[in-house]
Amino acid sequence: MSLRSVIRQNPNPLPVALPHDFLDEVVSKMVETGRNAVIVMESGTILRGIITDHDIIRAVHKTQSLGRSIESSKASDWMSHNVVTCDVSAKLNEVLKLMGRHKIRHIVAMDAGKPTAIISIRDILSKMHEQDELEVKVLRDLARSARVADVA
Repeated sequence: MSLRSVIRQNPNPLPVALPHDFLDEVVSKMVETGRNAVIVMESGTILRGIITDHDIIRAVHKTQSLGRSIESSKASDWMSHNVVTCDVSAKLNEVLKLMGRHKIRHIVAMDAGKPTAIISIRDILSKMHEQDELEVKVLRDLARSARVADVA
């Protein structure tokens, strides 16, 4: 099963911010799209970074500890610059390993070199759980059919 199956199941719009967007705008995009991460794009085509809910928490903590307001913070101030990406054709277990290796909870899915979705570890685990439940149901049905055949 590939990331494509997760993307089809959750066709949420790709939340995008500009490097000069203020953090309150980034948070609004997270809320509007129901996602915990936003990619930062420049000129509409260049992936510059990603901001997650953890980055927002760090920003709030840091600015408050310095006695400043977060309102003047920009996306480029708090984004992670080294964005981990993978192709939409990547297998879910490969993506989980990649996320574990980089200690991240969000990955940017790329299709033909362009970002198409932000996938969270929760999205992947949910899809894998759904697949496991389907397999259990099929096995249960097969076992019931075998018992009925043995009785007859």
